[in-house]
Amino acid sequence: MGKRHLLIAVAVVMGIVLSLQGNALAETLPERGTYLMRSIVACGTCHTLKDAKGDLPGMDLAGGFRIKGPVFNLVLRNITPDKETGIGAWTDKQIIRAIQEGIRANGKIIGPPMPIEFYRSMSDRDVKAIVAYLRQVKPIRNEEEDSVWKIPLPQSYGPPVGSVPEVPRMRGVSRHLKPHQHTLCKRLNKVYVL
Repeated sequence: MGKRHLLIAVAVVMGIVLSLQGNALAETLPERGTYLMRSIVACGTCHTLKDAKGDLPGMDLAGGFRIKGPVFNLVLRNITPDKETGIGAWTDKQIIRAIQEGIRANGKIIGPPMPIEFYRSMSDRDVKAIVAYLRQVKPIRNEEEDSVWKIPLPQSYGPPVGSVPEVPRMRGVSRHLKPHQHTLCKRLNKVYVL
């Protein structure tokens, strides 16, 4: 293979890689937020009230789910945009601070099981995508009491989070998969972001 053919091959490969990365960033913040909320961060797992059959209809992200343990009585909070009982009166910065630093709009620390350590490394774009998603869900009025802790909570989970860059990823990989691989990706709820 001559130098010219090698340069053409490298250019073609780079063009494919760059076009796939462009597709990843072409999704809107609400689209990315939907993906994150329904898969990786799965906030509804804790912030949606449940009964023996599963999630209560009409209570998505409205809080009220309780977890009792020897050192706490947790009541998960309403994270819908309801202005009185949820986060509707919070600014985007306050929501981001709650997610990444574990500090509510009123300055109180959020305790476990909120995985603050994981969320601290979430990219700026991803945390903004979650905020965009939360801003568009249906506001639900659901007032709950505060959680009770029998142990002290940390004063903070670390220094304030500055800026966290986006991790390079590629989307659109399904176009290049064989039919049986594409079916597998669909079964995995289209989680084929690399």
